[in-house]
Amino acid sequence: MTNAKPIRILAFDTSMSRPGVAIIELKRNKPTNATASITALSHVTTDAKQTHGLRAEIVESWATLFIAEHIGKHGFDVIVREDFQGRSSRQNHPVFSAWGAVDQALNKFGLTFTTPAISQSAVKKAVVGKGKAEKDEVADAVRRLTGYTGEFVVDDESDAAAIGLAYAINEGLIKGAE
Repeated sequence: MTNAKPIRILAFDTSMSRPGVAIIELKRNKPTNATASITALSHVTTDAKQTHGLRAEIVESWATLFIAEHIGKHGFDVIVREDFQGRSSRQNHPVFSAWGAVDQALNKFGLTFTTPAISQSAVKKAVVGKGKAEKDEVADAVRRLTGYTGEFVVDDESDAAAIGLAYAINEGLIKGAE
């Protein structure tokens, strides 16, 4: 099983202001266990003074370029994002516009999200062990689970990695927070 093809997870922490993305690669050691590593991270920051339409175009362009650079010959086995439940249309509109932008980028490659979105608290619970973890606790847990020693330029990169890890944990592919 150690020579099996790695599982590649493309994970998005989607927002209009600063979305992040991560690729998590799982190398299977045993049928029920794998080792996780981060193979790519990125984010883009939009300007709140710009229209939602322009900001969505920027997010779509960024996501398209990231996917094009990293799709390779093996593609992605899983594509996942964090769920979002705003309290009003004013909160929902920007996030859902960014979701649509990422959807458009994926569609250019014949891709779509392959699994239901994971709630923020479920991501934190799986990765950190508590649903109300702080940003630094999430980043520390991501480092612990992946051995990542590089820099997270912004929290959105470690959050995206956590989303991919939460999927792997929830599927029983790796062990999560103890």
